[in-house]
Amino acid sequence: MYALTRIGGNNWLTDGSTGPLLAARDEALRVGSATIVHTIDGILVLDAVLRADFGAARRAGDECLAVVQRLRLAPASRYVLMAQAALAAHQGDRAAMERALAAFADWDGSGSQEEPLTIGLARAFCALMEEDRTGAVRALRDVADLEHANPSTYYLSGRYGIGVLLDVLAGDAGRAEQEEIAATAPGRMRWNRQFVLFADAVLLGREGRAAKAGEAAAEALRAAEPYPTALHLALRLLSEDAHAHGWGEPVAWLRRAEHHFHQTSVPAVTNACRAALRRLGAPVHQHRSGSSRIPEQLRALGVTVREYEVFQLLPERLGNKEIADRLYISPRTVEKHIASLGSKTGRSSRAALCEFSVAFAP
Repeated sequence: MYALTRIGGNNWLTDGSTGPLLAARDEALRVGSATIVHTIDGILVLDAVLRADFGAARRAGDECLAVVQRLRLAPASRYVLMAQAALAAHQGDRAAMERALAAFADWDGSGSQEEPLTIGLARAFCALMEEDRTGAVRALRDVADLEHANPSTYYLSGRYGIGVLLDVLAGDAGRAEQEEIAATAPGRMRWNRQFVLFADAVLLGREGRAAKAGEAAAEALRAAEPYPTALHLALRLLSEDAHAHGWGEPVAWLRRAEHHFHQTSVPAVTNACRAALRRLGAPVHQHRSGSSRIPEQLRALGVTVREYEVFQLLPERLGNKEIADRLYISPRTVEKHIASLGSKTGRSSRAALCEFSVAFAP
């Protein structure tokens, strides 16, 4: 059972898949290995946090913690409390994070294998949700000191992931440091790999290799796909550097990040994205009723609610007056919206714009 659990855990760390872990949990239930069931449940709580499935993480965490504390399973209790601290941190809820960390300390957390995760996945991320990069870097330095004195078997604490990106952005790490981490097994774990790849993109951009930087960013986005909060945090962190060095899609990335953190109620990062958009000379759109219906690809391009209403009618190849009659607006307003849509989507002709719109038709 322990072997199956380790195999499942390795798969989870390598590519983010939970299938083997769930299979191991089913087998543990069958043979009555309660401790292993609860160990896997703790990992699944953390997986839900990293995937930004915060509601599921909260419910599963509360349920699991009640059981493992009643059974006095200290390692499992520490792990779930660490996951709960990370849950609060990834939402920018410092008070809830501190409560979870205080409970963690009550379970002999100091010096434990789980302690670095409480700093790297909780304190560092909470600082980033507060737009405090200095505080995040300081927390990650604390992780490095802890792991130097007491090496941990848990590798998601930031040294091999978000710390690399922050150090590269700050100029405290370069190509040699990034490649050294990228070559390690922890650096290839999917949660870490997204940040290592984003760091590679930043370095390539600074080296004047814009096309390669774009390719690295695309690979990073694919690796980050299961982790929406981490993905959009990385885009927020690197967009201005990308703009300064002429690569990627910094305005679209900032818009994506701004929308994500607005939807998840993290005001500090939301406002920082909006301020960055203004610095880049890009318009900042208001969040109006109906904006959640706009597909992310179009929202990232800056398509507004009113423009999207026009866009939805384009597959029918209607004229301006027909669209105006449908939406109770003037033909002149329709004309302005179509011109704006063409500019934002890069479709210079109405025919090309209509063809593009078909892909989004229900």
